[in-house]
Amino acid sequence: MSAQRTDIIHRTDTLSSQTERPRFTRTDTSQVEPRYLERLEAERAGWWKAQNFEQWKNLYVSEYARGFLVLQTLARYVPAFRAEGARVLDIGCGDAGVPIAFAERGAHAAGIEVSETSVQRGRLRAEEHGVSIDLRQGFAEELPWSDGSFDLVVLDNVLEHVNDREKTLREIYRVLAPDGLLYLVTPKPFALASIASDPHYQLAGLTLMPRPLQVWYFERVRGGGRGNYGVGIIPTRMGVRKLLRQARFAELAEPRQMWIDYLRGRISEPGEVRAGKQGLARWLNRQEWVFTNPVTRLLLDVGMGSNFFIARKQG
Repeated sequence: MSAQRTDIIHRTDTLSSQTERPRFTRTDTSQVEPRYLERLEAERAGWWKAQNFEQWKNLYVSEYARGFLVLQTLARYVPAFRAEGARVLDIGCGDAGVPIAFAERGAHAAGIEVSETSVQRGRLRAEEHGVSIDLRQGFAEELPWSDGSFDLVVLDNVLEHVNDREKTLREIYRVLAPDGLLYLVTPKPFALASIASDPHYQLAGLTLMPRPLQVWYFERVRGGGRGNYGVGIIPTRMGVRKLLRQARFAELAEPRQMWIDYLRGRISEPGEVRAGKQGLARWLNRQEWVFTNPVTRLLLDVGMGSNFFIARKQG
């Protein structure tokens, strides 16, 4: 591993103990993966809207830093888990940033993605990082691995995109080893922030519409183009919990607490907060009561954020 890449890992993964507050930092990877970034940028001309291209690009670039967020979160809530030697699958892996982060920590990492273009970009990205990962094109409902192949499956902001949620979770259960872990994140469709600006296209009120109206509004009114709306009905927290129980998974952590911890980690680095909100982040970072008072915790949970889950496969 190069000294430059090691420095990036140290800046993105600063959790040194189970009690330290995690710090989740986006990373400038331009010195590590220049060919990958050049390939991403080449797609700008064909994108439907410049603003959304930037969002799309940033999501793919930040996958690598997100891999360390997953590692930090697991260290906090499942301290017995060790990345080194673990068999890890990222479903809907995008451009493979998360599997790359795990592979750099010694995991046997794999990823599956619908888009063959993303698989190709992921292979280029892994090559630039100097790691070997098993990347395949395919679907969550038909995972091309044998029973018990993995110790951890990551399903990060993917459940709302699959065609069959129940079958997806059954497949995850199948490929997990006994007592294997599922790390799952979904948007909150009815959080105030999601209503004001939906999690995928930043369109106000979109999550309140019936899905056929969402498709029509995005593709026809906002110019997204026919066939380009790739989001199903976003499940609520209660809905995800029901799906997990049905699929024989047991939750290991409280989603609200996981969200609060994530938020605290983000605002601990105000420079990583969106422009115009750094002052609020600095203020919040000094207000311990905001994160301990039951009323403010509820408001933070209802107002913004994502649903985080860590669950264990039951026999």
